[in-house]
Amino acid sequence: MKTSKMINLKTVKPLVLAAFFLIFIGGKMFAQDGKALFNANCAACHKIDKDFVGPGLLGAKARWEENSSLDNLYKWVKNSGELIEEGDAYANKLIKKWKAPMPPQSLTNEEIDAIFDFVETPVETTATKGGGEKTSEIVNETPKGTSTWLWWLIGGLLLVVLFVVNGVKGDLANAALEQEGDELLERKGLLGSVRAYLWKHFNYAFFFGFVIVLILLVAGVNDLNKIGVFEDYHPEQPIAYSHKLHAGDLEIECVYCHNSVEKSKTAGIPTTNVCMNCHKAVSEGTTTGTGEIAKIYEAAGFNPDKMQYSGETKPIQWVKVHNLPDHVYFNHSQHVVVGGLDCKQCHGDMTKETTARVMTVADLNAVEDNEIKFTRPVLTMGWCIECHSLSEVDIQSSDASGYYKEIHERLKNDKTTYQKYLEDDKITVAELGGWECAKCHY
Repeated sequence: MKTSKMINLKTVKPLVLAAFFLIFIGGKMFAQDGKALFNANCAACHKIDKDFVGPGLLGAKARWEENSSLDNLYKWVKNSGELIEEGDAYANKLIKKWKAPMPPQSLTNEEIDAIFDFVETPVETTATKGGGEKTSEIVNETPKGTSTWLWWLIGGLLLVVLFVVNGVKGDLANAALEQEGDELLERKGLLGSVRAYLWKHFNYAFFFGFVIVLILLVAGVNDLNKIGVFEDYHPEQPIAYSHKLHAGDLEIECVYCHNSVEKSKTAGIPTTNVCMNCHKAVSEGTTTGTGEIAKIYEAAGFNPDKMQYSGETKPIQWVKVHNLPDHVYFNHSQHVVVGGLDCKQCHGDMTKETTARVMTVADLNAVEDNEIKFTRPVLTMGWCIECHSLSEVDIQSSDASGYYKEIHERLKNDKTTYQKYLEDDKITVAELGGWECAKCHY
């Protein structure tokens, strides 16, 4: 038949393949994100590779298969009480060991499978502990951006299907016209068909096109706003230093190690000699053994057995954490000495941290002694401006620095300006020039 010639295998084959591929990929794509489900439903009570409030989940699926069944595992997760009432021996054994039933979870069998797929596919990294012994740590990290490219893929496949269906529709129409002896429709090609379709449905095309452009613009602006924002940046350091131990438990003042903070624009990274003031006597850490302190000895060229220096030193290559653009000027001494700021105002409560990181706004706002509550991302221009606009200065206090005392004396000679500043009973850093461009950009 003429119709069969027009709608041949070459025409239908792409449609069939695309549909099959969509179904196959769709099953993979729409599978639940195991990591997200684990964090939302399991992480409060379970760790992956070790016991916590409940047992470690690594190998749990195999244990249920061996001691009970996979069907009972699903029942256990969804409603452990029902499985216990049924008298399942393994369920009762778990209750006896952990002293509590499994809280019911609103999960489907597919979601439970996704969680265990995530749990059972760990990524191993090696870490060196105190004595130099290498151990494996299970990370279980899902590749970022995977779901994004899958959505783009399925969108592209849908477009392919749309064009193929449109081609088949045209073939069918021409087949019908040919059978009736009418003039065949002109085939406009892919681009021509698209233009004709959009022009025919102009109102819908304009509306959805406008919405798409708007969404792209908003997404673009949001991405641009993230440039230069490094909140929660926490690089790995060459030595496992703990602020929690040194500044927290041992109550060592920040200035002891960062000894240039009161007289320089930079806070300074402590030299190896500063570390050796204590570690010449303290040769073993409470959690890391001798491994981390041995790195300090190597840097200082110190032999702890002979208690002698060899003179062969090796610098510790610390990784800079708080990075400002080259065109930005910031002076620690100006803020710490003149402004009287506590380190916690910008660096958060380091008595609860290990190695340094760029704090988030939530971290800084959670510090009880911090009076300024921020809304702008840390280390951005908006963050600095916000602080300058909200930080008050008591220039009349007897404890005020010489800088502010000088400002006070000058203001007393200009009553009009002085009264203008005191209209709201406070003087902010911004009112004293803290918003002037040349303060930070020179």
